[in-house]
Amino acid sequence: MFTLVGISSLKTVLASPAEEANRVCTKGGAAVVTVKSSGHGSGFLVSQDGLIITNAHVVHDGPSVVTVVFRDGRQVPADVIGFARGGVDLAALKIQNRKNLPYLRLAADKAKVGYPVFAIGSPLDADNRDTCTQGNISRIRPDGTIQHTAILNRGNSGGPLLNTKGEVIGVNTSVAVSPVLDDAGNQVAVIPGGTGINFSQPGEKVKSFLADIKQNKVSPVSTLNKPQEKTLQSITLDGQVIKGSLNGSFDGYIFLGQAGQTVVIEMNSKEINPFLTLAQIIESANGKELKEIAENDDTGAGNFNAQIVTTLPADGIYLIVAKSAQTGENGNYSLRAAARD
Repeated sequence: MFTLVGISSLKTVLASPAEEANRVCTKGGAAVVTVKSSGHGSGFLVSQDGLIITNAHVVHDGPSVVTVVFRDGRQVPADVIGFARGGVDLAALKIQNRKNLPYLRLAADKAKVGYPVFAIGSPLDADNRDTCTQGNISRIRPDGTIQHTAILNRGNSGGPLLNTKGEVIGVNTSVAVSPVLDDAGNQVAVIPGGTGINFSQPGEKVKSFLADIKQNKVSPVSTLNKPQEKTLQSITLDGQVIKGSLNGSFDGYIFLGQAGQTVVIEMNSKEINPFLTLAQIIESANGKELKEIAENDDTGAGNFNAQIVTTLPADGIYLIVAKSAQTGENGNYSLRAAARD
């Protein structure tokens, strides 16, 4: 006995992998927003009246009202209405007085190893909104965390992980990191990404959080434990001025360099005494280690700003450590790194 299938259903069944990916990314992206708080992250609508899910770490240090940006560039305010309890990295936002907004449905089926997935968000820069990457689920961890290969970067946090139906199976939260060791073998920082191991909170946690929201059982403040490790920021040698603020520690920036390339790194401040160190990150049996290339305290007599001009010895990843010459000093600074022709 034969069953007649509608033309639209037949097209869906016969869609190529490329067409399927385009459909998921295009339709899903309409309900994904960039969340601008103290920094930026991603989020997604789960209702027509403006309820948004994101990561707690995206908004926990920010104001009670944040800005969300839609795919077409429209910006609207959203209230931070609560955080998940028990240290779960989820938060809820609400766009007020809106109806008929695009939204994503949560998948009824559980994620399984090998299934294709799609991640949508705003990696690295808020202007990179509506970026969609594709991968596969590589592992389901004992706590339900979904491990997958869809590329994530800083800024993807809070965005949805979708199945081939365009349904939410997880919330993209973090990437595996590689440790950076000093000469004594102590871990001084971590480098995110580049491992192909990315993590999303499972849809079951989102469903539980949504139930708590309905019952008004959310926390008014983040329940996350504050991270102890320093995460490094990826930059390019394009000469762009980066604004930073030291809080008694150091800031780290990584970039890809080429052998024989001359680089100019400048750190300026009116509030602290800048100190720059440049090191190459080298793979070893113990993980990643640092090989110092150059350092600079003062540009010259009477000038307390720091500058490094040097030629890179090899292709690879390099680390810029920006700090103060005086331990524990706090203050704002600007950093600029460029390749010299």
